[in-house]
Amino acid sequence: MSLKTLVSDPAWLFDFGFPVRRWGKKIDREVPHTWELGDAYRIPALNSLSDTAGGATSWMAWSDEEILVRVQLPHAVPMSTPDIIFSLDFYIDSRSSRGIHRANAYCHLFQFRFRQSFFSPVQNKFVDARPGLISRAKAIPAYNQSNRVCGWLTSTPSMLDFKLLIPYQSVAGCDPREFPEWGVMWVVSDGRKRCSLARHSLQIPLDDPSLWCRARLVETSDA
Repeated sequence: MSLKTLVSDPAWLFDFGFPVRRWGKKIDREVPHTWELGDAYRIPALNSLSDTAGGATSWMAWSDEEILVRVQLPHAVPMSTPDIIFSLDFYIDSRSSRGIHRANAYCHLFQFRFRQSFFSPVQNKFVDARPGLISRAKAIPAYNQSNRVCGWLTSTPSMLDFKLLIPYQSVAGCDPREFPEWGVMWVVSDGRKRCSLARHSLQIPLDDPSLWCRARLVETSDA
């Protein structure tokens, strides 16, 4: 009997982690064209254990003041129903709470939603971020509204490309020097296809920060 027979999803056997390189270039928070994460910042295809057919590709970096994330989701738009309903939920635990199964005051959820009533290409469309509540959380983090998270969506007939920027001041307890490891999880969907960073799209541990991926910050950059 194989492991896959014993365990419905082999991804549950692993504690996923990856390095996040430092971004040393100057960026403009209001202009997404000023930064573009390259291959050096690409996150390994952690979800390939569960979604063997392929899923989203993602990149991540940290700088002196913010977190930079990019997620690409291949998709196809049927001619009969050309609507796009796009969503991205980004979870971060600024203290990497190992062994804690309920979200605490350092665990944040940022939600992005965008809908097009008919398909047309979009280039760097601003998408507002909305703080969300994590189910079963034992504490709710304080959100700093003066430094809101920014998101931009680019859509083509075959790809959704989303970039987001999270200032440290918008995440409670986020100090990359003192706490150089974060718990991270995201879920992206185009209304037809759903994919997560590391777990199966049907079973994603969104309310348990101990099962999120470990993003370990490293100083090296390609600046």
